[in-house]
Amino acid sequence: MTTYVKSSCHCGLNTFKIPFKTASLPKSSSICHCNICRHSTGQMGYTDVRVDGAPLSIDSTEETPVPASLTNLTGFKSSTYATRYFCTKCSAHMFFHAHEAGGEEPEHWGVLVGTLERADGIFKVEKHIYVADTLDGGLADHFRRFEGKVLPRHATWSEDKEDSDVPFNWRAQNATQNAPKTLPYHCQCKSVKFYLTRATKLSDDARVYWLVPGETPGEPIKFITAHCLCNSCRLTGGGLIQTWTMVPVENVYDSATNAPINLADADKRPQALKRYESSPGKYREFCSCCGATAIWWRDRNAEDGDEPIHIDVAVGLVDQVAAGGARAESWLSWYENLIFKDFALSKEVVKSLEDGLKAQNAELLSD
Repeated sequence: MTTYVKSSCHCGLNTFKIPFKTASLPKSSSICHCNICRHSTGQMGYTDVRVDGAPLSIDSTEETPVPASLTNLTGFKSSTYATRYFCTKCSAHMFFHAHEAGGEEPEHWGVLVGTLERADGIFKVEKHIYVADTLDGGLADHFRRFEGKVLPRHATWSEDKEDSDVPFNWRAQNATQNAPKTLPYHCQCKSVKFYLTRATKLSDDARVYWLVPGETPGEPIKFITAHCLCNSCRLTGGGLIQTWTMVPVENVYDSATNAPINLADADKRPQALKRYESSPGKYREFCSCCGATAIWWRDRNAEDGDEPIHIDVAVGLVDQVAAGGARAESWLSWYENLIFKDFALSKEVVKSLEDGLKAQNAELLSD
């Protein structure tokens, strides 16, 4: 018997039927922290679930399966053996295709779990993989359990017998201990590159909550950072969790011009960025080549008055080497509360993140 689950993107240009053998459910899945997954999606962790066969047209039936058309998807060959497919219009990463030749696994298709219409009974997270790529544990320190079970934290590929678990609060020996003067971000293909500069003073405006003072005198101002679970983030990215840092407009610089990034002017905006209007006046920018979510921003309108405006940048694009780790803790202040948690596809993900963030912050305070 086969169970079919709908997979779709935010703009609706792509809708598929995903076949799973009913007896195999819930499917085992992992959260991948490798550099390729983070920098090609803009997410701190990547989760797909293996399809039993290949994606099907939404009109397929068990009696008459119709292979899916990938016409409205852009393929990005992230390695010699794997291609990732994302929506050409709204950027949702939808499929991972492991080619038959090469790689660590046989040929197969994976569907991004954030695009599925439901999570319960379909998949369960059982491990973290490639945690060592983060240099500091990355999202794995915030996502410690699933369904009450502590998740293994594999340094590399979990099937490697030589692999070892990465402990909590681990930091790679080669991770820099010095905060960089600027914080660089880039997508996997490096068509999109920008960097943050420090905010030099706190605002007198209480509404500018995204600037966080240092914990001790002399420590630099940090930018507030949070995990978002809203439907728009999920369906434009394909992941369960989209992590954003809120930054004043004047502190986001285009690496090509070394000037504050200009997203509104067609002649001055980074050419590799593609814009998607996810709701009126609210825009998501992504790499047109590899599909990485990069930036969220909105228009200032008459209703805003003098309300301060910020840009959100995707934490998955942080240059982990320059920052001394994927969490970039010398620059980012991690908000303990989740954004739009009531919209989460999986309540287990909410519980895992809330418990992990509390544990992480408690450990930092005890240091």
